[in-house]
Amino acid sequence: MEVRKLQTTAAGTFIVTIPKNWAEKLKLKKGDLVSIELEENDIVISPTKPRVGVQSRSLEMDQFRDQRLLELCITASYIQGHDITEVVSKDKMVPDRKKWIRQAVESLIGVEIAEDYANQVVLQNLVDPSKFDLDRLLERFSTTSKAVFQDAIRALVERDQALAQDAFERGEESTRLYRLLMRLALQAAGDKKLRAQMNLTNISSVIVKIIAIRELGRIAYYAMRIAEHIGELDKGLKEEMTTTIQKMMKATVEMQEHATQALLNRDLALASSIIDRMAHVRKLYELAHSMIMKVDSEKNALTLSLIIRDIRAIAGYAVA
Repeated sequence: MEVRKLQTTAAGTFIVTIPKNWAEKLKLKKGDLVSIELEENDIVISPTKPRVGVQSRSLEMDQFRDQRLLELCITASYIQGHDITEVVSKDKMVPDRKKWIRQAVESLIGVEIAEDYANQVVLQNLVDPSKFDLDRLLERFSTTSKAVFQDAIRALVERDQALAQDAFERGEESTRLYRLLMRLALQAAGDKKLRAQMNLTNISSVIVKIIAIRELGRIAYYAMRIAEHIGELDKGLKEEMTTTIQKMMKATVEMQEHATQALLNRDLALASSIIDRMAHVRKLYELAHSMIMKVDSEKNALTLSLIIRDIRAIAGYAVA
């Protein structure tokens, strides 16, 4: 922070100087144009010319002995907004390590291997964040996770293992969309001009959306887990049990739908009604749990306990 004295010209216009090193850092010179905006109680001065610069990160392959850790670090670089991620090694990379990198890239939307050498792999992100509508993408993510959830419960009722497997695989695929959403939202939070290009009003609204995306990510995860649990059941269920689970699913799906609508439309009354509906889901959960206690198969009882727990969790994240 610099403190400068406000001065006036002979005509009465207010002027203030900026530090020379700041101007040099932003590559500003005499005669360049800057924009001046009033944001609540602050005056913001910004260069009008587009910023040129690529964010990059370097990862040393020698530090990774585990594929999962490498994937997490590449994913973190992507979500944090880096355009270039370089994976480098002191020595030649063995084929298995190159395979780890390729598999990590498959889980990221818009990333490709730009350069591939014996001891270095350069990953480049091709996504232009300004071309995305964050609200519409968030709505799409909510819709896809809801579809996974609904199909998982339908697979449970109809004993359809193929549908359950399909729902699980679609749930895994939705992880790619979650990572893209997080990347876009974090980029918008850190760049005022990008927020304007994406029609985002202010940083507060972006932060709220980041929190919402996180909760939707948890909803998508539990929907995928429910689909996975379906394959663990070894017997059919009694009609009373399936009916109760279907009621839980219907109530929870409506909560998720309305939560997304309330967020995007800033509808406080609708949001409040979703919070009140959680009590109904808890009652259905308790009813289903009492039925599980009477299930003959210990394996089925455990699996059903996990399923209704996950449905309740989805309702909780819809409230969040």
